[in-house]
Parts: sequence; structure tokens; C-alpha cells
Amino acid sequence: MSERFDLSFKNKEVRVYLYLAIPTIILVSILIFYSEKNYQFIPLLVFWTIFYIWRFFHRRKQKKERKNSS
Repeated sequence: MSERFDLSFKNKEVRVYLYLAIPTIILVSILIFYSEKNYQFIPLLVFWTIFYIWRFFHRRKQKKERKNSS
């Protein structure tokens, strides 16, 4: 069985997610209320792209560290 997911600020993935999600939510809210165009999906797309690219490299780094320490 794989490791359990720790949903706390000790987990770096949770911190990065929140650091990216909070400004994105604010930006999308502003766009929804003050924009006439329907481009609210763009900040969300950028958010998910940045987060999952960062997560990919972070997990690859973790695997290398585990492999080197074994």
C-alpha cells in the first residue's frame, strides 16, 4: 500500500497548492465580477498547469533522494 497523504501544512504539496490556489481564487473572483468577457477559465488553467508541473518535478526529486539513500 502506498504512503498516506498528509493533509497539513507540514506537507509541501499542500502548502504549494494553497499558495497558488488562494491568489487564483481572488483573481477569478475579480474577473467574474468586473469583466465582461468570459475568460475566467484562464487563471484556473494556469494554476493547474503550474501546480502539476511543479508536482511532477518535486516527486521525481523525492524518488531520486529515496533511491540514493537506500
